[in-house]
Amino acid sequence: MREQIVKDKEFNIISRSIDNASKCKVEEVTEEYFSVKLQSKGTYEVDETAELFAMTPKGQLYFETIVKEVKDDIVSLWFPLTYKYLQRREYSRVQIGKEVKLTCDNKSYNAHVIDLSAGGLKLITNEQLELLKDYNLVIEIENKQIKCKFEPIRIETEGNRFISSGKFKDLDNYDRIAMVQFCFMKQIESSTK
Repeated sequence: MREQIVKDKEFNIISRSIDNASKCKVEEVTEEYFSVKLQSKGTYEVDETAELFAMTPKGQLYFETIVKEVKDDIVSLWFPLTYKYLQRREYSRVQIGKEVKLTCDNKSYNAHVIDLSAGGLKLITNEQLELLKDYNLVIEIENKQIKCKFEPIRIETEGNRFISSGKFKDLDNYDRIAMVQFCFMKQIESSTK
């Protein structure tokens, strides 16, 4: 895993406060710790836990570690004792049973979400959606409403219903990081059952 923590490698970093979610880039690597430069300054404290994740050729690398030192936008972190490669896809996908409403051209569609990731979702509708068309979507994650556009990129039929898989568009970085954290927590919860 240490071979993945190299100068200029980009990670996402989250502390226990979602407000501290940011991208960061490795600045320095020593034998015992590594330092990252935050893209947007957060409030990190010495000895607090931070979660980091990044896409690698082996899949999505995830680990928790402890903050060693903070100097302005540079956070030094101890090398983690454990780590996980969660999956090969860019974003973790979790099963979720939520009802949502899509809107497009003054028409609304009721949908049931099958699974969700920070990159998109899979849902079931009674009416067929159009491929590569933008649908407005509002989904509630952890008591937070996330607004974005959903673009179907694959549609299958199941009886008289339609299963659409697609990607999010116009999803701001803060909402994407909130979704990444939500999916990670759900994935970790299901792996410890």
